Amino acid sequence: MISNFPSFFIALRYLKPSKKNTMVSIISLFSFLGIVLGVGTLIIVMSVMNGFKIELLDKIIGINGHLNIHFHNKDFNQDQFSNFLDSNGEVKSFIKIIDGQGLLSVENNSTGIILKGIGKQDLIDLKKDKKKMEISNQFKFDDNHIIIGTKLMDKLNLNIGDKFKLIIPKTSNTPFGTIPKIKTFTIGGYFDSGMYTYDNNLVFTNYTIAQKLFISDSNKPYFQIEFYEFDAVDSFKEELNKENFSNYQVYDWRYSNEAFFNAIQTEKNVMFLILSLIILVAAFNIISSLIMLVKNKQIDIAILRTMGASQNIILKIFFLNGAAIGFLGTLFGTIFGIFFVSNINTLRNFLENFTNTDLFSAEIYFLSNLPAKIDINEVIYVVLTSLLISFFASFIPAWKASKNNPIDLIRKE
Repeated sequence: MISNFPSFFIALRYLKPSKKNTMVSIISLFSFLGIVLGVGTLIIVMSVMNGFKIELLDKIIGINGHLNIHFHNKDFNQDQFSNFLDSNGEVKSFIKIIDGQGLLSVENNSTGIILKGIGKQDLIDLKKDKKKMEISNQFKFDDNHIIIGTKLMDKLNLNIGDKFKLIIPKTSNTPFGTIPKIKTFTIGGYFDSGMYTYDNNLVFTNYTIAQKLFISDSNKPYFQIEFYEFDAVDSFKEELNKENFSNYQVYDWRYSNEAFFNAIQTEKNVMFLILSLIILVAAFNIISSLIMLVKNKQIDIAILRTMGASQNIILKIFFLNGAAIGFLGTLFGTIFGIFFVSNINTLRNFLENFTNTDLFSAEIYFLSNLPAKIDINEVIYVVLTSLLISFFASFIPAWKASKNNPIDLIRKE
């Protein structure tokens, strides 16, 4: 009676391709490649979606803040509110802003823009934080000079020092009738946030001139607040409600961009389900290859059983055969996925140069580079999902093989 049969070595031997089992070997190869492709693609897609979300979040928060608070009463004490923000330990920074829309006109070109009026020191603070945006080393920022986005400069073929006219929809009464406000600005510098929407539409102007251009009863300055932690938003709003401030409106970044980030999360979940089907198809291939292997190895099973091998040993032999395909496929797929993500922009540049095309246009994908962020928890989840599917697929035909009666197998042959 054989009690400790070398099932592992027999399983490895069955994995080796042979002329008698050519079809089984081909199906096993496709199973292996399917799992590699499925696991690798899942890691790549999940990482890109993570990077895309984090990068967009950094850009949006960097330019728009976590909270925007608008006060509507005329006798609002700005200094008192500034002191309240300074005393709050959760507040990382805050700036006072007034913004509006206008039409930028230069020669025969014109385009609609958003002007954001901020103080010069606030702009310098933005320049220090490279995560938010990059601003030209030398720049002028006063009542006559503005900072313009790089994409907008390229679109209108502008350079630092060029002049343009800004047309404001706010009208002025003149002897010739009602006309819109027009002011000539000089480009004092440029910024690059890495986000196409901002770089193509946003212009920073000095706070004092923005007041003269835009301030009205319906358009007042507001406070843009950034916190150290995302979770601090709710606790800050509770503290704000306790203070003696009235007639104000709070704009939370989560609600302003809720639909956008929900769409990203939904797309991520859908992509996971779709790409998981690749692993599922590979699992069915494992089942098919093992069924064919069991059919071809009926005499071997009968001999092993008559030599004393138990049903558990037969189950283990064929289970290990399929599990090895699943394990190796998952291992190589994980390595492939992590390598691809780590070098994604290098590979992207190579493909773009090779095909002479723009694979990820900033106009479509918002960002000028392709971000990717590996989440170790998601990688573990993908690996465990792949292994569980592979092991389950291996167990079914292995269990069936273990239930075969050796006498019946010999008779069939």
